[in-house]
Amino acid sequence: MNSIKSELFLLKDEKGPILYAPLKKLSARLNDSAVNSVSRRINGEPLLPEDKPVIELLEEHGFFKDDIIPECAVAPPAEVTLFPSDGCNLRCRYCYASAEKIRHKMPPEVGKAAVDYIVKNAVSAGKDSISVGFHGNGEPFTAFGFMKEICKYAKEKAEENNLKVRLYSASNGCWSDEIADWVMAWLDNVNISFDGTEEMQNAQRPFSDGRPSFPSIDKTLRRLNDAEKSFGIRTTLTSESVLKLPEIAEFIAGRYPNCKQLHVEPVWESGRSIESKVRTPDADVFIEKFLQAKQILKKHNIRLIFSAVKTDNTSIYFCGVSRDSFSVTAQGLVTSCFEVCEECDERAFPFIYGKYDPSVGGFVFDDKKREALHRLNVTNIPYCKDCFCKYHCAGDCPAKLVGSKPPEEHRGSVRCKITRALTLEQIAQELDDNDD
Repeated sequence: MNSIKSELFLLKDEKGPILYAPLKKLSARLNDSAVNSVSRRINGEPLLPEDKPVIELLEEHGFFKDDIIPECAVAPPAEVTLFPSDGCNLRCRYCYASAEKIRHKMPPEVGKAAVDYIVKNAVSAGKDSISVGFHGNGEPFTAFGFMKEICKYAKEKAEENNLKVRLYSASNGCWSDEIADWVMAWLDNVNISFDGTEEMQNAQRPFSDGRPSFPSIDKTLRRLNDAEKSFGIRTTLTSESVLKLPEIAEFIAGRYPNCKQLHVEPVWESGRSIESKVRTPDADVFIEKFLQAKQILKKHNIRLIFSAVKTDNTSIYFCGVSRDSFSVTAQGLVTSCFEVCEECDERAFPFIYGKYDPSVGGFVFDDKKREALHRLNVTNIPYCKDCFCKYHCAGDCPAKLVGSKPPEEHRGSVRCKITRALTLEQIAQELDDNDD
């Protein structure tokens, strides 16, 4: 790890100034006199006699010690996310992949080779577990037979090598009873994409034939809830649905109280959202409604999260994209990002960095692309240099904000405004909670 001078930020909310040291996870409310004292200390100016008590107290708590930049070691993965199919039984208005009929299904030998690869890595690294997940640019359960076969194979391989195995999936939740029974028996966790109320679900996420999807997903969520299965809900917010976020929070808390968390994201205008003219929410409206919903869910012990707001975490990487995240598409391509799944995607370089090679029965990787991916971290984004969120959001989602461009060209987005406002609120809330 590299040592740097203390990263300190003077922030302000409606209650007044806050001194924030993100890498030390330290924060303190200041009065105006203390702000002047800290400013002189930070700027290397001579301290006045009245400054010393404040500065000494802050020094005692470690605010001015040098920081250590977190380093995230890149290691051969012991986790894989498989994209079983690129087809979907829904026609969501904003689908980034414009998923429709199945064009590709992953052959079982590709999925098994991926499991073999992570098992080998786990054994070599002395780890005690592996993880196998299902996600992708289609609905995983449109290849249900494949999922059953791979999960059985993963458990067998894990047992042979004295490893534990975690199995999980993202899904639209429109399942048959057979699928629901299997999920209950086999998966450790599921994350269900659901737009929060009957009205919004049916309007934004109908079946491919136009039928309302709420009855099907509601049946799934109620069963997961009643069985106390570990599950979360992922809701995409448009310029229309964001206005209903507090209502969505009330509905979820009342109907599915065992939900662990509600994860909300503003829609990113791409794929089908372009033709359907679904729009990203206004940042100020998103912030306002998020905070209202957060207070509602707090009463029910349900977490409300937005992916770029994470004060409990410090990193130079937003996600596994820059650390050899190992995801395999239905076509056998290795991608570091769930959203970049096809070679025709303009962002394919550098995110797609390998493929399954049937001639060797395994995967081949492009090391130059991997090196390029490793650079997708906040230390290489000049735009983020003076932002107090930079070691929390770590530059935010590379696929959305950097794409195929070098990280030096990142210029921020509406997500940055949301991230700064919600991160400041979280810092202030933690301060207030500690004072209670």
